[in-house]
Amino acid sequence: MISVIVPTAESERDLAALLSVLVPAAVDGLVREVIVVDAGPSQATAAICEDAGADVLAGFADALRRAKGDYVLALPASLRLRPGWDESVRRHLEDGGGAALLVAREPGLLERLVGPKLAGVLARAQGLDGVGDLAALRRRVGRAAVLS
Repeated sequence: MISVIVPTAESERDLAALLSVLVPAAVDGLVREVIVVDAGPSQATAAICEDAGADVLAGFADALRRAKGDYVLALPASLRLRPGWDESVRRHLEDGGGAALLVAREPGLLERLVGPKLAGVLARAQGLDGVGDLAALRRRVGRAAVLS
């Protein structure tokens, strides 16, 4: 199962949209927990997280340490996941796939060459000590399969 980590900062609208897309995957058992990372969450962010059953922590490294899933899926709050994203991730994991980047749409030629600019990162939860943010996690993963 997957622990989803969402770093956010004053992006309540994006956060609410992203969390609502995660609900079916949580109901199906793919997503075990959602942790929102916000050093100083607003009342609106706290209310959205409470309604969604998401925990709020101040630091990304703390969220990684607390994650209970075998895999971590770190998603920028502004990422718009496509319908079926969860099946794509499930198939990837069932096929023994490791780290992957999750994108909002099928990558174009430039994105296939240099990598997508906006992507979530799926990685095994073990061995992520010292990772302090989403960018560092993406660098740690390096080149990986791209899922949409």
